[in-house]
This record gives sequence, C-alpha cells and structure tokens, in this order.
Amino acid sequence: MYGAVSNVAEADFFREEAKQSTARSVKAVESQTSAELVVAVRRRSGDYRVAAYHWGFVFGGLVVLYLLVTPELFSVGEIALDGALGFGFGLVLAFNVSAVLRLGVREKTLARCVRDAAHAAFFDLGISRTSGRNGILVFVSTFEQRALVVTDFGIDTATLGADWLEACAALSSAVKRRDVPAFEAALERLGPILAATMPRMAQDVNELPDEVRG
Repeated sequence: MYGAVSNVAEADFFREEAKQSTARSVKAVESQTSAELVVAVRRRSGDYRVAAYHWGFVFGGLVVLYLLVTPELFSVGEIALDGALGFGFGLVLAFNVSAVLRLGVREKTLARCVRDAAHAAFFDLGISRTSGRNGILVFVSTFEQRALVVTDFGIDTATLGADWLEACAALSSAVKRRDVPAFEAALERLGPILAATMPRMAQDVNELPDEVRG
C-alpha cells in the first residue's frame, strides 16, 4: 500500500517518452564536453512511514476527541473502534497522497534523504569509475521534489561560475514544478557551461550510458 498512488504529473518523469527525450538531452550535453553525464530518477529517496503513522494518530485522535466532547454518548468500544478507523484513514491518506505525506516530513529530512540517496547512486551506478573521474550525476527524486547534482573530483565546480549554480537550481525548480520540458532545458544548459572548461575532445569515449537510470 505504501506509495500506491502517485501524482499524475510526477509520473511524467517515468514515462517512456520523457526518458527518451531526457536521454537526447544527455547526448546533447556530452556532444559539447568531455564530462560524463548520467540522469537517475527515483520516486522516493527515503522511508517516511513514521510520518504516515503520525497522520494516522492525528486523525484517530481527532475522531476520539470529537466523540468525547459531542453531546451524544458513545460506549468505550464505539470510541475505540471509531478511533481505530480514523487512524486507518489517516494512514491510508498519507500513504497514498504525496502532498499529505510530505507535510509531515521536515524539509531538512527531505534534503538529507535525497543527499544520501544521490551519493549512494553515484557509486552504485559506476559514475565514480570513469577514467578521467569526470562523471556527473543529476539525481531526481520526485516525491521530495528535488534534483541534486553530484560531481566527481575531476570536475572543479568552482571554475564553472554562477551559470553552473543557476542551471543546477533550475533543474531542482523544474522537478518541483513537475515540468519535464523545463528540466530537460535546464539539463541542456549544462553543456556550454561545462564545455568552457572541459571541451569535448576527439579521443573522448562515452563510458557511461545516456539512458535515464532508476
């Protein structure tokens, strides 16, 4: 049941057409730079069951409170049963509506989960094993509405300037808006920025797949 229903727009990032167009954007970037770019898209980076249980307790508590203060008298058994039903309703609601579940999670927790998942994916997907240590991961986590860019130590982001920071921010903004075309446009902005310090060379070999990874 956990996460059974997803936002329709959120699902756009996982559609085959979106994956194909994003792969084309990756190729467009890599045609300009020796950097190796990988895009990974995940539905959720953390396990937020505790937040869902909190919503269950909130709804269950509200039901019990209402039954206790209403003029009509209810038995202990009726109050317990209705409270349990309220808990179940809150739990199902949080598990199945991303916006509700997200309200129960602190921003710092969302950011930490995405950061941890992105760094794990950086190594799991082999991005750290390029010969020039020039791999870049653009990690998208749709539930948390964030995109995080992780670079290997062969890429000196300090030399890329404000344009790099703005492009990275645009990626995250597009994910938050569930805007796939805007995300791809922001992705392609990375090409000329990287080319300024890491232009593509004739001997460059594509070491990492261009397809969107999970």
